[in-house]
Amino acid sequence: MTRPRVLLFGGTGYFGRLLIEDLGRCSDCDVVLASRRPQKAIGRHETVVADLSDSSSVDRALYGASIVICAAGPFQLLPTTVAELCLRRGIHYIDLSDDREFAARVRSLVPESRRDLPAICTAWSTVSALSGLLAQIGVGGSNRVDAIYIHMAPGNRGARNVSTVHSLMHSVGRSFTVFRGGSWHSVSGWSEPRTFDFPPPVGRRNGYLVDVPDHDLFPALFRADTVEFRTSSELNPLNWAVATLAWTRKTGLVQSWTPFSGTLQRVTSLLSFIGHDSGAVGVEVAGPVTRRVSVVARSAAQRMAVMPAVIMTNLLLSGAAPHGLVSPATWLTKEELRIQCENRGFQLIIEES
Repeated sequence: MTRPRVLLFGGTGYFGRLLIEDLGRCSDCDVVLASRRPQKAIGRHETVVADLSDSSSVDRALYGASIVICAAGPFQLLPTTVAELCLRRGIHYIDLSDDREFAARVRSLVPESRRDLPAICTAWSTVSALSGLLAQIGVGGSNRVDAIYIHMAPGNRGARNVSTVHSLMHSVGRSFTVFRGGSWHSVSGWSEPRTFDFPPPVGRRNGYLVDVPDHDLFPALFRADTVEFRTSSELNPLNWAVATLAWTRKTGLVQSWTPFSGTLQRVTSLLSFIGHDSGAVGVEVAGPVTRRVSVVARSAAQRMAVMPAVIMTNLLLSGAAPHGLVSPATWLTKEELRIQCENRGFQLIIEES
């Protein structure tokens, strides 16, 4: 019997390789890798030619695919061609975008009135698919949400691929809006530090504002008066250095640090022998009751970023997933998420005060 084909863009990148590993462990499908140039099979995976800037080559690559996953980045520079063609051809679509504008463009493609659409899952990584589930657990049955504070805490030995660093540098010192106190306010990237107390072994982190799709989605999704997303390095000197870069952009001394992404990636790689590969993502929901909901990895925390896409792939292959634009808040239950975390050596931890 022919196994379903999952077409993967960005399969040779860092998160692409993590996706292939997790799909190999957890999914019954054939992963086909899309490459800009003709090349032989990579391992046991077939390759097809597809250039994201050439819609006709992407269209040809989609032939026979049941699901398409886009892990190519940086998403700030990508067109929405893959999502558009998947909608047109009825193929399920997943991306790992952490870019607010890209995710908004993909969501705008999906007509609300139609019910015969494939599943469209954008920002299906740590943000917003995992942070959305954690926020939903934290909200529980509360009818009032004063604030949602999201914090991502990678270990210093985690991933430092160029796309990840490019995404960070795109946000550093850049103005964007957050919903705070019931209205929109302008803030700048890598500013306004705030602490988040994670369960061991991560502990306390001092995080800085960065822009993610959650800022668009969560105010309406959870009827929250305030939504803020922060991240931080395990190394405080690195956090302070990036905050200095943000200050120079905010004051106009530097227009953008994005062209220096490669340099920062090399510098941080030199420091990768320090620290741990543990990490976590947590959501604090403040209301009548304050809850902190976290997923904690004692090792190999970088695998957390691909977990939502792999879980959704399996749901789609089983026919159990919804169609159309999929909400990041309700696509798994708390117990289903707990089981998926435990299968990967992660912990789902809920604290209430």
